[in-house]
Amino acid sequence: MRLPDLPVGDIQNRREMVTARGLNYSDNIQDGDLAVCQNLSNRRWPYLATRNAREQQAGYENVTALTNWNGLVAVRGTDLLYQGNVVGQVTAGEKQFAAVNTKLVIWPDKVYLDMNELALKPLGAETTATQAVFADSQDSVTFTGAGDLTQKFRVGDGVEFSGFSTLTGNNRSLVIKTVTADTITIAAKTFTAGTESGTISIKRKIPDLDFICESGNRLWGVSNEEKTIYSSVLGDPSNFYVYDGLSTDGYALPIGSEGDFTGCCKLSTSLLFWKERTLHKILGDYPAEYVMYSYDIEGLRAGCHRSQTIINDVLFYVGLHGVFTYAGGSPSDLSTVFGQHELTEAVGETDGEKYYLSALDNGSPALFTFNPNEGAWLKEDALRFTDAARVGKDVYLLKEDGTVWLEDAGEDDPDVDWVAEYTPFYETIEGRKRFSRVMFRVELSAGAWVSAFFCADNGPWVEVGKITRQKVDTVSLMVAPSRCDQYRVKLEGHGPCVVKAAMREFIVGGYG
Repeated sequence: MRLPDLPVGDIQNRREMVTARGLNYSDNIQDGDLAVCQNLSNRRWPYLATRNAREQQAGYENVTALTNWNGLVAVRGTDLLYQGNVVGQVTAGEKQFAAVNTKLVIWPDKVYLDMNELALKPLGAETTATQAVFADSQDSVTFTGAGDLTQKFRVGDGVEFSGFSTLTGNNRSLVIKTVTADTITIAAKTFTAGTESGTISIKRKIPDLDFICESGNRLWGVSNEEKTIYSSVLGDPSNFYVYDGLSTDGYALPIGSEGDFTGCCKLSTSLLFWKERTLHKILGDYPAEYVMYSYDIEGLRAGCHRSQTIINDVLFYVGLHGVFTYAGGSPSDLSTVFGQHELTEAVGETDGEKYYLSALDNGSPALFTFNPNEGAWLKEDALRFTDAARVGKDVYLLKEDGTVWLEDAGEDDPDVDWVAEYTPFYETIEGRKRFSRVMFRVELSAGAWVSAFFCADNGPWVEVGKITRQKVDTVSLMVAPSRCDQYRVKLEGHGPCVVKAAMREFIVGGYG
């Protein structure tokens, strides 16, 4: 039995894209995805809006490190700045910071800023003597030529005694019980009595750490050379080698896993020590309770330790295969939209909601933003920041040229140039189709303009319309596609703008 032919009729289709989906470099594209994005923000989400203006901070030039602790802390040349004032001298270059009670530790200088006195002080201490007399009681030693010992050491310090060639058993590390100008007393019957002359060293050592962080009122860090995780004494980042069997003791844990450590951070009640393919997690409140768990998961990429940023108790970081989040368990991949793009040398920060990520994108600098609430990536521009600090809701960025900028000054940027290029529109893979038009609703500020461009079947870009406004206005911009299999549309503009909606119409015919 032969069925009658059905008439072929054209079907009018209309699709509206109100919510932009953000940047997408992959092949798995959907309506509203952007192939190219420049200087766009989600501050008017679900609309696409231009980013706000940035503001350069006066007095912050030639800066190499930046953090916040009740105000901006910066390294400008060799000056240590706190809230814009010089409070001490450090070495120039990049730094790591960690706050332990009232001490802001500055690494690798091994110094700290005492926030009560606003004075810079060393973590370690060392002096030499020409003679040492060990008492018959075997619990004290009196030094000659060492200066006033109370200026360098205090009760509770773990110190290393060395340089004894005769009384070699006294070359050891011990904890000070009392100290005077020339005498140190330690635990009973520990020393060998006698007198020793020569160059004698008394030292409160600080380990050489590659990465540091604070957790539980202790300074933590890891040494790749020694393959060891270290913790300072409770509340005292200037003492590590104190092992008296107390809950306040320091802590050291050798690690034998493959590869170098790439960073560390505190997350909630746990401590995370990363390698590129491994996570070592430490739990517990004091040395006798500490326990470590190791996981073979997507780790932290080398050179991306500054990408670690915590938003609402979730860690964001850059690994070998993109951007990930970690809240315990297995990491989640946030970067499938990056396709074959590879991010390296990444630095991150947050304003409490948005994740700012500066990285080399296939070798080229790029500043991306991600809002977990919307799940969309956007690209601002090629700004490259090497350090950042959050003060309240404000994010301060340290550019490569040593200047410091407030990322969002809270007002429009009249000179901003922006681009929004949508991923290709195919409509259907099979069948006849005819494109009618693409309509945009755009809000322009006074003096701003927007141009529309059309590209058919990977041909050249053709400008098909431009609108300029001398006052704030919402306008419609139409693009009339030519006959093609697939097409692309791009908006370019200057000045503050909001893309409120995009709608396209097309006709699908039969398949005969």
